Amino acid sequence: MSTVKDSVEKPQATDFTLERELGQGNFSKVFLGTHRPTGEQFAIKVIEKQRIMRLKIRHPNILNEVNMEKAVLNTLRHPNIIRLYHTYQDATNLYFLMEYIANGELWDALTLCGKQVGCTEGLARFYAADIVNALEYLASQRIVHRDLKPENMIVSKVDGHLRLVDFGTAKNLSDPALNGPNFVGTPEYMSPETIANKAVDTSSDLWALGCIVYQLLTGDTPFQGGSPYLCFLKVQDGVYDVPSFLSAPARDLIAALLQPDPTRRLGANGFDALKAHKFFDGINFETHLSTSPPFATLEDKFIFESAKQIHAYVAAGGGDKVPAVLAQAVALAHPRKPRLMHVLNRMQLLQHPDVYPRFFSTMGLGRCLYATKRGYVGLTHSVQNEWKQSFTFVHLSGPSLGRAAAATENDGLGGSSWAIELALFRDALLALNETLPTLLVLSGNMTHASPSQKYYGPQRDAFQASLSTLDSRIRLVFVPGDHAAVDIEAYTADYGDDYYALWYGGMKCLVVNSSLWLHAESDHALHERYLAQDAWLKKELEHGALCAQVLCVLSHHPLYISESDEPTLFAETLSNNNAPAAPWNVPRDVRLPLLELIGTSKVHAVFSSHYTKHVHNRFARPSKHTSGGDDDDDDDGAPQDGRCDMVVTASFADGEKSAYHRVHVEQTGLSIARTLVAAPLHV
Repeated sequence: MSTVKDSVEKPQATDFTLERELGQGNFSKVFLGTHRPTGEQFAIKVIEKQRIMRLKIRHPNILNEVNMEKAVLNTLRHPNIIRLYHTYQDATNLYFLMEYIANGELWDALTLCGKQVGCTEGLARFYAADIVNALEYLASQRIVHRDLKPENMIVSKVDGHLRLVDFGTAKNLSDPALNGPNFVGTPEYMSPETIANKAVDTSSDLWALGCIVYQLLTGDTPFQGGSPYLCFLKVQDGVYDVPSFLSAPARDLIAALLQPDPTRRLGANGFDALKAHKFFDGINFETHLSTSPPFATLEDKFIFESAKQIHAYVAAGGGDKVPAVLAQAVALAHPRKPRLMHVLNRMQLLQHPDVYPRFFSTMGLGRCLYATKRGYVGLTHSVQNEWKQSFTFVHLSGPSLGRAAAATENDGLGGSSWAIELALFRDALLALNETLPTLLVLSGNMTHASPSQKYYGPQRDAFQASLSTLDSRIRLVFVPGDHAAVDIEAYTADYGDDYYALWYGGMKCLVVNSSLWLHAESDHALHERYLAQDAWLKKELEHGALCAQVLCVLSHHPLYISESDEPTLFAETLSNNNAPAAPWNVPRDVRLPLLELIGTSKVHAVFSSHYTKHVHNRFARPSKHTSGGDDDDDDDGAPQDGRCDMVVTASFADGEKSAYHRVHVEQTGLSIARTLVAAPLHV
């Protein structure tokens, strides 16, 4: 019996039995179909005619996409590209009769325990070689796919190789009749020239290849932003994180493909250069289709088996039966340690209080180092951008261990004792255990001695050891004090990044290094860091204004104490510490532009800690309708009364009785209350 694949006659819809659904597109569904006369199986794309006509109102190019896919697939013949055998129709639907590839999307190869973590480098190389072969063939036919992504790639169970699918938004460089607009594709894979709505050529697919190689190796895309607009901003900036565990050839290949200038992308001037890249060592492109996918290495197996064990441990609620790999996590070598941490992070396990701290020399140190890469492990936009329920966080000044003793010492370093502050701090932590706030924000200096001074190490160790008093479910958020200006490397080694963003339940908090606002003009190195923080802050505030339910800024130094235009106020320093007079508040020339930026960014509250008294003012943000005063129009997501809370929690055990601010976060805003810390009975 002749096969329907080779028949010159169009089949009829009644010749096929539609079985299970294989997938869905924007305007179509794909079913497994069986040809009744021969028993042959196909993937049949079903396009409902009435739906096409309805969608045409909003998407006038939709008919072009249907016709483009038909025209392109009718001409393409390559083993890494899905084969179209026939198109036919009935009164209701259009049908594409295509090759059936038993297995699934490439996406499936990237998942572990239901989370996308990436695959082995060997498998990434294997799949990337398939894509390169397909792209080289498309370039020879002058076809640009324009929507390359794992969802548009399926892997065969028979030979293990992948096929490209979904050519609806393809571009034919030889025949522009059906090409449609330039601005097409999926945001996370779109090239800079596509985002700029410029004409593209085959080098645009090379950019997408770079994104896919990155995703194969890491489980994430390089420019993931949570929304199309934010993706586009990241692509335009051209900045992406490169995990340290990636091999040098992998990093180099990704960088060579993700070139903003399309003419400079590896392969833009011929695929031989791309195929000769060191990442593809061991690949014979001419015979690649006859090879099988590589097996996982022993290192690969260690990573994935370890991740599964830790997943089971966390799912069971933790406890004493800690997996051996987790108990010994601090001793793991590079690149094993960062790779396992990355996989756990992708599985949303790394942030667990009994997981992340174990990768460091002490659990106390690990609890202090969640702020990294300008974010906070587990509390990111991609994970915590949706409102779920109200919650509470606490704002407390750092205990500055040794401060009381310093006043009576010759060197003023607080080396003789820090028992007073430590006892009071522990009592505060015990009180918080009763109410379990989601976050504890510790603002300012944790020790009186700075990193370069004699007693810093013992004071720091005592502080970190005291954290065992605090329930491990409470996340610690550190806001850098004056020490971050003295020795930034020492600060970040002990407390993580000095400025960063964190998200929780739709609330975005921006932690800033306010010492840079005070000292940037007098120190060149600090000035460079100040400029970097300033650029970062503007972008993050813009992002928060667009995406956050509640937006807060956390700084050690208050922007102001009483009035927004007050002069700089200076603190009296300990005479025996030989320290110059330091300002309480941010200097006026720096403060006023910051207040304008904070106001126009719809910030709900600014929390700080560097003062002798507790303060709670309300700042009237600039109206978008007038040059000043309150803004009663709250439709833009800003605080409902047009004001921003300016909260100062007094320095620990300084001036007033020690207290903390408890902040209850609702979808409509914040309620802020002050709670006293009871004095310890015994010191």
